[in-house]
Amino acid sequence: MTKNQVVLPAALLGGGVGAVIGFAVLARRVRRHRTRHLDATVRKAIPKRPRRATRFAAEALSPLGKWYGHMPAAGLVAAATWRSRGPRAAIPIASASAAAASLAWLLERVMRQRTPPPGRHSPTEPSFPSGHALQTGAVAWATAYVLAREGLASPARAVPVALIVPGVSGLAKLWLDGHWFTDVLAGYLLGGAIAASSAAAYELARPRRKPRFARVLARLAR
Repeated sequence: MTKNQVVLPAALLGGGVGAVIGFAVLARRVRRHRTRHLDATVRKAIPKRPRRATRFAAEALSPLGKWYGHMPAAGLVAAATWRSRGPRAAIPIASASAAAASLAWLLERVMRQRTPPPGRHSPTEPSFPSGHALQTGAVAWATAYVLAREGLASPARAVPVALIVPGVSGLAKLWLDGHWFTDVLAGYLLGGAIAASSAAAYELARPRRKPRFARVLARLAR
């Protein structure tokens, strides 16, 4: 295993750990009510009465952040990737989806919840962190990384999609006044941690290239 084959997975895991630490710090500040000003400022900047068409479009995006929306999509992409590249490329995509859905379910039951924005019609429903931001971020980022590394999608296409899907999902929740800004930010941090871990697992499972001298000998032996 070369130095580069160790550095990249380690960097990805380090990024994931950093995201978890960032989430912990943010959760502590939220619990101590130190993000009220930021949340109020962002909420004030967003219109509170979107047009019917805008509200319909925002609500139509909701399934993307639910397990029944992203798991079938991730399963289809993973199946296609398995067929062309094998399990080492498919499993990180499927595992990111499963991990995101499981973590969102768990946090709804163990996290101490905060009062959601006034526009939310279910004040007892969990608000922190945003499950939509968590799940769309984890799946989109992990999928884009694997597809780009495998050459199945160019970075010029994969990166914008990986940014737009979670971004629009989180913005829709802010637009509908269903989450505070820090709810969405916390979801992105956890989604990033899952995506980074999946990407690191993918890198560790990638086949190792033979040293250059060994490749030259193999060509001569043909």
